[in-house]
Amino acid sequence: MAIGSDAPFRSYIMNCVRDDSDLPAAYRWLYKVHVEDSISKLKPYCSSYCTYRALPVPPSGEDYGTYNWIMTEHHWLINPSKYWGPEGRINAFGERFSPEFLEITRQPPSNELRNTNWQGTREGYHPIVYIAAPLFWEKDFKGSIRTLADGPNYRWLIVLKYPEGVERKEGDEWFMNKLAPQIAELPQVNRFITSQVLNNGFINGPWDRVAEIWFDNSKKWYEAIVSNADKFEKPSWAKYGVFPYLEPYVDFTSIFLLDRPESDHFNQFQGYITTR
Repeated sequence: MAIGSDAPFRSYIMNCVRDDSDLPAAYRWLYKVHVEDSISKLKPYCSSYCTYRALPVPPSGEDYGTYNWIMTEHHWLINPSKYWGPEGRINAFGERFSPEFLEITRQPPSNELRNTNWQGTREGYHPIVYIAAPLFWEKDFKGSIRTLADGPNYRWLIVLKYPEGVERKEGDEWFMNKLAPQIAELPQVNRFITSQVLNNGFINGPWDRVAEIWFDNSKKWYEAIVSNADKFEKPSWAKYGVFPYLEPYVDFTSIFLLDRPESDHFNQFQGYITTR
C-alpha cells in the first residue's frame, strides 16, 4: 500500500506487562480509560475494534519474543492520514496514559504511547508493537479450507523485521521460499497465512512481515517449532545463531491467541461496571 493510500486496512497492537502482578492496574487502564477514549475517537471511521487476551507464555516462549498481555485489532474503513490537514494529525482529545502504565508495560521513556523508535530487548523494554497490514491476507501457505467447525485454534501471531542491513526483499526470499514451506509441511500446523507490513502514513514502524500459524494447542506448537528448531534453514545473513534466526524482542515478536476476542468493544463495551 502506498503511503497515503485510502484503501481499508487492519492494524495489530501487541502489549506486554512485566508479570501477572501488573494485570489489575493494566486492565483498569484498558477498560476504565483507554477503551472509552478509543471508541470516542475511532468509531466514525473504524468498523471493528477488538481486544484478545494473550494465552499463557508456553515453555521456551520467550525465545520467540512472546508478549504476555493483549493484542488489539482494528479494521479501518479509511486511512486517516489521507485526511489530515496542513498541520498534520489534530485530535480534539488526546489519549490518557500514566507514567505507571508506561512502566508496567515496559515502555521506553516517550511522550508517545506508540513510539516508532524501536528499543525492544529481551531483558529490557518491550515496547508496544503497532503495525498496519492489508485487510486481506496476501499469502496462504496452508489450511485454506479450514472452518470454525474444524476445532480449536491456538493462534501464533508473529511480527518480525529483518536485521539492519538486510533488505525486505532479501529477508522475504528466505521467509517465503525457505522457512514458510518447511513450517507449513509439519503435521502439527493447521493454518499458515502471512502479509507484508504496511507503512501507510498513518502507522509507520520498523516491521517487515506479519504471520499467523495455527495449531491445536500449545503442546502441538512446541512439537512443531521448538522440537524442530535445529532443522529449519538458517539464512546466510543471520546475525542471531539459533532459530528463529531473528533476535527475540529485538527483531522477532509474537503472541498466542484464541479465535474469539475477549471484548468486541464496539458491540460489547458498556463502561467500567463492576458487580460489587
